[in-house]
Amino acid sequence: MNRAIHALGAFALAGAGAGMSVAAAVGLAFGVGGGPDPLTGAVALAVAAVGLGYTAATETRDALRTDGFRVTRTDLGNAAAVAVGAPLTFLLSVRVGVGPVVASALVGLCAYLLTETYGAPAYCGSFVGMATPAAGADLGAVVAAGLVAGGVFVLAKRAFNGFGGKLGTTAFVGCLSVAAFGGLAPGTGSVPEPTVAAGLVAAAALAALVTVFLSVRLGHGPVVGSAVVGLVAGVVCPPLFAAGDAVAAVAFCASFAGMATPERIPGPGAMLLAGGTAGVVFVGATPYFVGFGGKLGTIAFAACLVTAGVLSLGSALAPVAGDAVSG
Repeated sequence: MNRAIHALGAFALAGAGAGMSVAAAVGLAFGVGGGPDPLTGAVALAVAAVGLGYTAATETRDALRTDGFRVTRTDLGNAAAVAVGAPLTFLLSVRVGVGPVVASALVGLCAYLLTETYGAPAYCGSFVGMATPAAGADLGAVVAAGLVAGGVFVLAKRAFNGFGGKLGTTAFVGCLSVAAFGGLAPGTGSVPEPTVAAGLVAAAALAALVTVFLSVRLGHGPVVGSAVVGLVAGVVCPPLFAAGDAVAAVAFCASFAGMATPERIPGPGAMLLAGGTAGVVFVGATPYFVGFGGKLGTIAFAACLVTAGVLSLGSALAPVAGDAVSG
């Protein structure tokens, strides 16, 4: 029976990723280029359904096969770190005024440097704290979402490990839970123009590669790699580009995809695909869940699940195709 609790955590994360994928497909269908393009939306939705569905089903099955669920002292520390990171980031972002990207990156980087053990859960909490007044967020709502996210962090501890964006998706589930009781309500937005959208996708692909370079090649680890990319993007991009805030956000978003382990997203080519996919989902999902903490991580999570699923299915089908040709 306790094993089903692991699956509950997996379902929560997979559902959030699927919801973000649907939102992105709708945005791509009706928001890009100023007119409806149902074909683009349908293709995006089909790719997401196949890739994400395959990966989510596999991971949920594996979660059900893990040992029985048990809450440890480490789990309690992780949940506390999530809960603390959320309001701290919100205060830095809104009250101090540094903005959500810089605030989250600072909290994640400082937390990891202070304690590697609780760096990742504190970084997760920082994504909750990226909630903004555009969604009606206040300190009370962020504290509540952080507490829920801390619980989800523990529930999902055996699911989707190694996938980029898992921490942000955990934060997003926390914000969705608070929104269900009226504590948050999404703001409004619009899909960027095609030229801007293309630039955002390119920035996302580059940011994912830079993150994995810092994390894996230079050995700094995923939290530091992502936080450094977010901090640099959050400081440099807004004054440098006309759409600087969006560039900083998409770079930070793609840095979460870059946190994926090589076992999940193998090699620079696959990571380039995951980062670019995150950029596409970011563009399509721009009008939805505005101001919700964890939105960027959920976008990266969906992109990683889709990429991993497509690559896995491609590897499984390639020998079959080869046998058919050679036969």
